[in-house]
Amino acid sequence: MAEVRAGRVSDLADGQRILLDVDGREVFVFEREGRFYAFQNVCPHMGGPVGEGILMGKVEAVLGEHRETVRERFSKAEIHLVCPWHGWEFDIETGLCAAWPTKYGIRRYEAVQRGEDVYVVG
Repeated sequence: MAEVRAGRVSDLADGQRILLDVDGREVFVFEREGRFYAFQNVCPHMGGPVGEGILMGKVEAVLGEHRETVRERFSKAEIHLVCPWHGWEFDIETGLCAAWPTKYGIRRYEAVQRGEDVYVVG
């Protein structure tokens, strides 16, 4: 497998993202809590630039003692990338679509740090 240098770790500070070509595909790379993530930059819905989307916690229900919904909150454990075109959400750990995980997803690549550089394995 080929490795493509994405850039320096410092290039990904403060929520920055890097776009690069991996085997003819546009891939974006970002860092969150010390981990690096890389995905193909195309939403399966209508081809939107999913890499321009925001990161947010999955919306989850907080249940009462009788299993009724008391309120909703944003998960701190499951983080989604939201496509800016139509709001499709993808789990950053798997790339799977939150609404249809068995049908849709975005291609995830391995992103690794070597010294002060970040590489995408294609």
